[in-house]
Amino acid sequence: MTDPNAPGGPDNPEVPPSAPVPPTAPPAPPAGSVPPPPPYGQPTGQPAAPYGQPAGQPAAPYGQPGGQPAAPYGQYAAAPAAKSPVLSIISLITGIVGLLSSFFGWGLIFAIAAVVLGFLGKSKEPAAKGFWLTGIITGFVGVAIAIIAIIFVIILFATAASLGTYNVR
Repeated sequence: MTDPNAPGGPDNPEVPPSAPVPPTAPPAPPAGSVPPPPPYGQPTGQPAAPYGQPAGQPAAPYGQPGGQPAAPYGQYAAAPAAKSPVLSIISLITGIVGLLSSFFGWGLIFAIAAVVLGFLGKSKEPAAKGFWLTGIITGFVGVAIAIIAIIFVIILFATAASLGTYNVR
């Protein structure tokens, strides 16, 4: 037996008998409950944010800084130009020149310049540690040798002057 009030029945001619019944939405969950996760393989509302990136921002492609477009296929992105450690290299060079010439006394100027430039390089170019550290070390050693050489020259002249004042007959 068929229901005479069913859609498409003899008493309800509004809906043709071959029309499908539209699906209804699932009932809304009660307030305060956590919605169930989507079935496996179904996309979620928001993808998980990569580590170190705020949620809601799109992830950058691998190897690309955030916010920069990827290089076109077959082309390489230009690497950013690295600043050369000029102060540290000059400190190293003046330290070596000051160390070698400090035996003559006039290397004191180069040695002091190496120390000053080494400390400037330390504060402004921390990545070039080998250069500025070597410049500082050779500068201080050059200053010490130059001071010892200057003291030796002063003693030598004082001794020569004192020998000249005594006339031994």
